[in-house]
Amino acid sequence: MRKLGLLFVMLLTLAGANAQKLVPADSLLGLFERWDARLSELDYEDPEIVSLHYLFLQDIRKEMGKVEVQLNTTLARSRKSDFYATKQAFRHVQSKAEQMQEIFAERKALVDHEFYLRAVEEMHFRDTNRAMYNLERALQYNPHNPDAMLLKCTILLAQNKFQPCVDLIHQVYTQTELSEKQEMAVSDFTLVLYDRLYTHGDELVKSGRAAEALEVFLALEHFCNNMPSGYCNDDYYKGILRSREGVYESYLTIAREAEKRGNKEMAKKFYRYAEEYLRRNDE
Repeated sequence: MRKLGLLFVMLLTLAGANAQKLVPADSLLGLFERWDARLSELDYEDPEIVSLHYLFLQDIRKEMGKVEVQLNTTLARSRKSDFYATKQAFRHVQSKAEQMQEIFAERKALVDHEFYLRAVEEMHFRDTNRAMYNLERALQYNPHNPDAMLLKCTILLAQNKFQPCVDLIHQVYTQTELSEKQEMAVSDFTLVLYDRLYTHGDELVKSGRAAEALEVFLALEHFCNNMPSGYCNDDYYKGILRSREGVYESYLTIAREAEKRGNKEMAKKFYRYAEEYLRRNDE
């Protein structure tokens, strides 16, 4: 593929240089044939190269424009060429280029969706690495493709990459236009995300892994505080720890961990939970 690309570049460079000068009338048919061959080699099906080949097409069309300007003058000076046959040959290749322009414009606009579909296929084979590659390519072409963003969120959540997942789902809510079907899918995922953060934080606290629990709490706080509507309130922290023995100690552990990291607001919050817990249990 690289060799083919280099060959295209070389051909375009040479032809571009020649097109700056008047093309001899008896060379026009050969030039049209080369254009025709190059047009036939352009690939608008493979999303990996469709944008590159679209640029090749633009270069060919520029060459055609330059030759068209001097076409009548060149033919009028020549006694060796059939004026009408040459013009007909030019119209043929020009029409082919125009048709390909329409196809490429349509296909280029769908490249992000093509990569998304490839990612879906890779997920059927449980190949998350290749799926993520295709999702990144989809988002490279369209950073606001909600289907690609949501599938990427799903993978990030499965990999316990909570903060990147939360950041991305906020982008879905705030930077994309959603169809009704997409809105339902995003809403369903939001419920899954909240439940996953809630239960995972609870599991970490129960196993005494305060530092990791704090990371989940920070992601959960970001998730709740930045939702478009009031999705959850301050009780989610308390709910996480409600079923655990030694709740007071857990609050203090999280508070101290937050304090150690310089997160005064989070530390203050969990110290307050500890005080409230003691007050309730003293009554």
